[in-house]
Amino acid sequence: AALQTMAALAAALATAVSAYNNGMGERPPMGWQTWCSVGECGEDHCFDGQIRAMADTLVWSGMKDLGYDWVVLDDCWHPTRDNATAELVPYPRFFPDGMKPVIDYVHSLGLKFGLYTSVGDRTCHGGWSPGSFGHYGRDARTFAAWGVDYVKIDYCGSHDSVEGHRNMSHALNATGRPMMYMLCRGPYQQQDHWGYAPGIAQGWRATGDHHDNFASVRQQVEAVRGKASWSGPFGWAYLDMMMTGGQGCKDQCVGPESDQGHCNWTKPEHCPGMSEAEYRTEASLYVVVSSPLMVGTDIRLMTPIMKELLLNKEAIAINQDYKAVPGDAMPSCHGSSQEAWVRRLSNGDSAVALTNWGNHTASLAVCLDAIGWTHGETAGARNVWARQSLGTFSRRFEAKVRAHDTLLLLLSRTGAAGSPENKVAVAM
Repeated sequence: AALQTMAALAAALATAVSAYNNGMGERPPMGWQTWCSVGECGEDHCFDGQIRAMADTLVWSGMKDLGYDWVVLDDCWHPTRDNATAELVPYPRFFPDGMKPVIDYVHSLGLKFGLYTSVGDRTCHGGWSPGSFGHYGRDARTFAAWGVDYVKIDYCGSHDSVEGHRNMSHALNATGRPMMYMLCRGPYQQQDHWGYAPGIAQGWRATGDHHDNFASVRQQVEAVRGKASWSGPFGWAYLDMMMTGGQGCKDQCVGPESDQGHCNWTKPEHCPGMSEAEYRTEASLYVVVSSPLMVGTDIRLMTPIMKELLLNKEAIAINQDYKAVPGDAMPSCHGSSQEAWVRRLSNGDSAVALTNWGNHTASLAVCLDAIGWTHGETAGARNVWARQSLGTFSRRFEAKVRAHDTLLLLLSRTGAAGSPENKVAVAM
């Protein structure tokens, strides 16, 4: 069985996705994205001052230095089309000076900038903003002229189609400006090896929207189960934006959810829908499956759990190891019903996420032979989130993990000597 596991992993390495490469997306992108940071998810309008403030925060908080270098606007900038030119014009109350000055400011901080559109004739947020259907070339040229680095394209409105996905990809490339192209939804999600997506884009959403609740975390990660080898450099399946720390609060926005509503972005707030343990599970699984790490919550108010999960260099290194096949689920020990999400890293180490989906503290275990460990019968173990060495163990590691929590382990060929076999720890 161990040989079968190792053979499967070797096959995954050999068949890792070979994605369309325009120079963007060698590693999974990391950054901040609108949609859930001011008000509840979906009410988050975006404003000139808000975007500048978030960009500033990425820099002064140290997040940029850790790799969070993207600022991405979702379906919140509510453009119209100029009657004479048909070019997109940002909603003037949100961006009174237009979009380019904001993008220039983001670039001045050494960050990159992304915008949202839809492949159909309307966007998804209420259908009151125009999509790019019939204007793929024009919109691509507009984005390039503004200095956009990343285009997220949704699948809403009339005339949504695979052909539209392809046409927008061609149009972006025709501008001569490298732009990361990220598919949000589409038929590729039901197709083997993500269908046409790797041939035209650098990233593609694996499933529907992520919400600030624990059931949604499981839905997100289940969408990539068994599909580890379908992603890799220049082509990443991504789980939706992270809810770490909690979405914004309902009282931040008043009026209709349309562009006539008003959101007070000046005071950061969080109204969490999950516990700290559940946010730890979200972060652990996003890290191991090498999903892009796009934070959808307000980073100006960094709560303790946000600092623990978002600023952890060891976790980021696991996520960003682009030479390694993304992690996947497998039995954690032979003959056990328990499973682990495991990623074999390019240096020979392994990242192992032991998740307790149950409602009570449980003992979870991982066995070296079951996960295809190739460095003998011992390994060093480290609790990534606690930044704590757990010593060495032989063959089997067992730990008590609290309900809905995840113990994220880094297994290495060397570790602290003299630790007992079958060491037991409690996930932090």
